[in-house]
Amino acid sequence: MASNLFRFALCGVLFCQLALAATAYAQAIPGVTPEAGTGEKPVEPPAVDPKLMVKQGNPQVAVRTFLEAMQDGDYDTALACMDFSERMGIPRQSKLDLAYELYQLLSTLWGIDSSLVPAQTEADQFEVAVFGEGDGRVPLDQQEDAAKMTLTKGPQGLWSFSAKTVAAISELAKKYTPDIEAEEKRDAVEGDGAPKPKPTFALWLESQVPPFYREEHFVLPTYQWICLLTLIIAGYLVDVIVQWILRFIRGVRFAKTADDEELRKAFEKAWTPIGLTAMALTWYFGLWLFRLPDLFRAIIIYGVQLFGIVAGTWFIFRIIDLVIVHLTQAAAKRGKKYDDLLLPAVSKTLKTFTVCIGILVFAESFSLPIVGLLGSLGIGGIAIALAAKETLSNVFGSLTVMVDRPFEIGDWIITEGVEGTVEAMGMRSTKIRTFDNSLVTLPNSLLITAKVDNMGRRTFRRIKTMVSVQYDTTPEQIDAFCEGIRELIRRQPYTRKDYYQVYLNQFAASSLDILVNLYLDCNDWSIELRERHRLFVDIVRLAKRLGVQFAFPTQTIHLYQEEPQGFAGADELPEEAGRRAAAEIAGPLPMPNERRGLVDFPGPHQYEDIDSRRRKK
Repeated sequence: MASNLFRFALCGVLFCQLALAATAYAQAIPGVTPEAGTGEKPVEPPAVDPKLMVKQGNPQVAVRTFLEAMQDGDYDTALACMDFSERMGIPRQSKLDLAYELYQLLSTLWGIDSSLVPAQTEADQFEVAVFGEGDGRVPLDQQEDAAKMTLTKGPQGLWSFSAKTVAAISELAKKYTPDIEAEEKRDAVEGDGAPKPKPTFALWLESQVPPFYREEHFVLPTYQWICLLTLIIAGYLVDVIVQWILRFIRGVRFAKTADDEELRKAFEKAWTPIGLTAMALTWYFGLWLFRLPDLFRAIIIYGVQLFGIVAGTWFIFRIIDLVIVHLTQAAAKRGKKYDDLLLPAVSKTLKTFTVCIGILVFAESFSLPIVGLLGSLGIGGIAIALAAKETLSNVFGSLTVMVDRPFEIGDWIITEGVEGTVEAMGMRSTKIRTFDNSLVTLPNSLLITAKVDNMGRRTFRRIKTMVSVQYDTTPEQIDAFCEGIRELIRRQPYTRKDYYQVYLNQFAASSLDILVNLYLDCNDWSIELRERHRLFVDIVRLAKRLGVQFAFPTQTIHLYQEEPQGFAGADELPEEAGRRAAAEIAGPLPMPNERRGLVDFPGPHQYEDIDSRRRKK
């Protein structure tokens, strides 16, 4: 409903624009053109093409060239034989209408013989001699108008129908329309064999309109107001048809897919700008299908162009959003996180580029000095760059991140004293969600030189800890405890099975410290914490099962001195006794080929009474 109200409001605005255009046209001063003199010194004309001198070198060949070009359909040559210097900026369609009406005046209303036009004259302006029916005399009431058919010599020495003649064509054609139509009907009955140029669609349409509807009412003829109203309705109908086609496509494409909800919404958002763009195109091309005064048409065309540029830019924005949503879904299926970082930046870049193109099209449509504008931007670019130094640094920082890819959306990173998960990245800053759930905005310029520790890129998550046991723990208990921890590591589903260390590592002040170093094969912090908890609880259960007591800082106070006890081997020297005891513990000397190799990481040991029960469960 809101969309329809918007369209009705748009049509109302167009009606208001038509009224303003009519008022401006009615108040316009005749003979004044949009272009005014600049007061600059005249520039010497360039050299004339010899081929043009053959076609327009004198009045006689200029008239012959115009008539033959119109008969042959060579409209570019015919237009070159007309001086539009006082009607600069009119569209080609209007020029073709004027050329056809001039041909009608010279060939249908009056007659002209190019051979009777002198080939040489010293004057810069020459009146074309035309003749009428019967005795060849032009009627008295037409002689003043016939005298307006003049040729003029341009600065390059080329002859053409003067600007005065071009300015009078429309009024003369309107004045003598009944006579011209009567002559055309008579020629059609008599079967005149002379080739006739085809009129433009606008002139043909005007010729089919009854005389009553050609009368002016509020500046414009009645039929032109009817055409404008019809064109507005046609634009609205085109919008409705485009909307219906898009709804039909939506129904076929998304009828059975529930996973494309985001894509469907993006598709629906593109409906309105697509329909408005189609409406603007309909109005723009429709305005050339019937005749309008130049000033009136220019005002309407400028309004439609502005509307079309805005609607087209909006339409391209929605298409970009639609493509980005589709690529995002495709990246999600592939599991590529980097696309989450790249696609938003691509979307913003494409939209910025679209706005630049829209500005250039706007400048071109309204005849703004684009070259001067670009030149001024080039000169002012240095000042802008100095003023926006930090902004440009952030932009280049974002480009560096995209190329170097130190992190992706969702990675856990530590940089510049900030630790958290990358949530979003723009052209100016990167947003990091900390573990306190606060949002930190980090300028991208810092990422060019900053050290980024990407915790999310870890292939394995390391667990390194010391398990401290009491000093009264026996060696057998230590060996059993260490091997038990190794078996826990081998049986844990998330642990790395080919690299782990569990050994008595040091004699601490109040404990025997066992090093436990292993890696978890996971890429999520929550999983890491869960498996760490599981392993540590299993180690506590294992210690209780083996009778191993965990140590804590203690101090022993001796109240009396016990009698010193002797040691075995008192008959030997102390050094010799120590060496013998060590040799008995370590065993015989190994041979060179009996030296242990690399550490072996065996798989978990199978126990029928344990593993079989698990299989039964």
